[in-house]
Amino acid sequence: MVCAFCLIESCDSYFSSYCARCHRLQRMLHLFGGEKIMSVCESVLIVDKEQQEVQIKQELKQELTTRVHNLRARKETEEK
Repeated sequence: MVCAFCLIESCDSYFSSYCARCHRLQRMLHLFGGEKIMSVCESVLIVDKEQQEVQIKQELKQELTTRVHNLRARKETEEK
């Protein structure tokens, strides 16, 4: 029997309608409420253009600092 939510996984048991993952999602929905789950999903998973640009800038900055650190370390080892 296929999960009624994701339509991919097989169900936990003969009497359940959901797979283990979807059953866990269902419990979280009941525990935290639909609005809370939706706000978390939207803030984490759905990214607008401005947030993408900020993430790209942060990744480039991190890459540049890593390169500078590696170059300094290489220069120090060559001097010794």
